[in-house]
Amino acid sequence: MPFSEDALLAQLRRLGPVTGLRVAYSGGLDSSVLLHALASLRACLGAPLEAVHVDHALLPQARAWRAHCRAACAALGVPLRVLEVEVAPLRAALGVEAAARRARYGALAALLRPGDCLLTAHHRDDQAETVLLQLFRGSGPAGLAAMPGVAPLGKGRLVRPLLGFDRSELRAYAVARAIGFVEDPSNADRRLARGFLRAEVMPRLRAHWPGIERTLARAARHAADAAAIVAERAAEDLAALTASTPWRMPAAALMCLPAPRRRALLRHWCQARGVAVPDTARLDEVFGQLATARADRPIAVEWPGGAFRRYRDSLLLTPELPAHDSETRLPWDVRRPLALPSGLGTLRLVAGGSLRRDALTGHIEVRFRTAGLRCAPAGRSGHHDLKHLFQEAGVPPWLRDRVPLVVVGGELAAIADRWVCAAAASSDGTAGLEVVWDRPAHLDVWTSASARPPVGRGFL
Repeated sequence: MPFSEDALLAQLRRLGPVTGLRVAYSGGLDSSVLLHALASLRACLGAPLEAVHVDHALLPQARAWRAHCRAACAALGVPLRVLEVEVAPLRAALGVEAAARRARYGALAALLRPGDCLLTAHHRDDQAETVLLQLFRGSGPAGLAAMPGVAPLGKGRLVRPLLGFDRSELRAYAVARAIGFVEDPSNADRRLARGFLRAEVMPRLRAHWPGIERTLARAARHAADAAAIVAERAAEDLAALTASTPWRMPAAALMCLPAPRRRALLRHWCQARGVAVPDTARLDEVFGQLATARADRPIAVEWPGGAFRRYRDSLLLTPELPAHDSETRLPWDVRRPLALPSGLGTLRLVAGGSLRRDALTGHIEVRFRTAGLRCAPAGRSGHHDLKHLFQEAGVPPWLRDRVPLVVVGGELAAIADRWVCAAAASSDGTAGLEVVWDRPAHLDVWTSASARPPVGRGFL
């Protein structure tokens, strides 16, 4: 079925109930056609319609494009929202195309509320180009699946209702209705990957294989089916191996899986925890080290955004940790929670523990791993240095300098929410106080769980 307003409406009706429709409107041909068609259908949409123009401030034409979008939306009676984004901070690491895309979608995602849909004008030609770009990057099934028709975005959904239509159909619609649009010169810039593909590669493929866009779009659907099956199996493996320990899994159980399942599992683990996914070479390095290194030898494979590390019999996933100065000393007014540096969370006191109230007098500060500090944990004999206590609790070496220590008058009183030192502990069973360390989940450093009182149980 060629593109028409009725064909677009049929796509939108598959979405079910929608509370708001926002159109990503650049002013170019594709988004102009989508916006005009939606404006013609507004009586049938059942949800308010808004256009959103993102200004990247990358090209000198940006102001003129913004003015064009304002005039076009005014003529259609469609409200327009303009978002300004800053690309420069991401440009060096990602390149201009990827940086602009990330900034754009970040700003658009922030707009969406539950029930909202962001509509973009990606079409079948875009899908074909994306498949080839992913192929040239060596992507697996998830990458070759290219752009899904519907995907989560922020609190709403990202919808691409034009994926079943060719660019030529959209151009014919625009010509028939005299729809004005702007031309982005970067679309034809052969220095950019997509511009080179569009100008140099696709015409030759199309000449030799007519209908190549449909063929590549079909391949993307097959890849999406395969990716869904892989993801489902990886989710099952992840649930089995990290049921009670989201950031660690048994290394031996991982290595019992076939290599393809191991790779899929670790990729899915990163995605599920919001950590950047490493490349295949780093995944293979993990498996190589696990297979050849002695069982008692720690291993580490790092990449921008995260790391896999083995400690004892577990493989741990860690996001990239902020820089941390273990010499930091923080005065603590224990009547109030204390915000810790380096993304380490917060310390607070609650009623009901074994830490004596009268032990918290004088100068109280929070330190980190410091030479000379020792603790005789309440209920045990003898003093222990921190290294032995951390080894006993299974604290990985790279996290030991980040465990907060409560020091009163120069003497160690408590080690985070794990131990109270005997000199500061109640000896007659009288209820005292308890340290609570509210920390990110990936900093659940104790191998064996320790009690963590619920938020809101204060003591003042």
